[in-house]
Amino acid sequence: MSRVLLLMLVSALALAGCSSGGNTVYERLGPLVQEQLLGDLVTEPEPEVQPHEMTRADLDQIPYATISLSLGDNPRAFVVPLADNGGYLVYQDTAQRGVVMRGGLITATHGFGYNLDSVAHRRDDPVVRPTPLPQWPATVERSYGFTLRGQSSYDIAVACAFERGVREFIEIVELRFEVVRIVETCTSPERQFVNTHWADPESGFIWRSVQWVGPRIPAMTVEIVRPYGPT
Repeated sequence: MSRVLLLMLVSALALAGCSSGGNTVYERLGPLVQEQLLGDLVTEPEPEVQPHEMTRADLDQIPYATISLSLGDNPRAFVVPLADNGGYLVYQDTAQRGVVMRGGLITATHGFGYNLDSVAHRRDDPVVRPTPLPQWPATVERSYGFTLRGQSSYDIAVACAFERGVREFIEIVELRFEVVRIVETCTSPERQFVNTHWADPESGFIWRSVQWVGPRIPAMTVEIVRPYGPT
């Protein structure tokens, strides 16, 4: 079974709807999902089975915004948004694991056993709102909220400083993008972690990022395969 995964839970009441011919999203894309895209976002692939690597032609058959997610060293999974809750995009796989994103920032995770509940951020956070690189603030503040099962919730407040690198090229499923690598170092009195973003040099739109989502699970890599709305 392939370890590449695509969620097709999009209905007329969510983001896509049905075609005029009466074929649902499931009916149009079901064969592609069944043959190539079933998998597990967090389970290591079986040694004797090589995951099917999606091509750009495969993904071009999906007429919706699409991202890839990978947790630590696990194979990446391709998912589409299940819902748009006021700009918070909900991505979820068939096992109900996924993330919530606001712009380029992961603001919640679910289904991983130890989850990020929310991220409080400033309105001018350039990871949340695409901002031309010369206009990025030197630092931003965020508060990461967590709840342990059976225990009370708590927050981790950090100050994050941006360090801009040089221009480089990255590839996302056969397409090359010229970007600037930005290293974001977030600190509090108790901890320090690093996020890395690859942003468009002019608009600041983030095409790829590796983000901390909590002290008990690996960092998560997000790539934008097809943007949601205009970039």
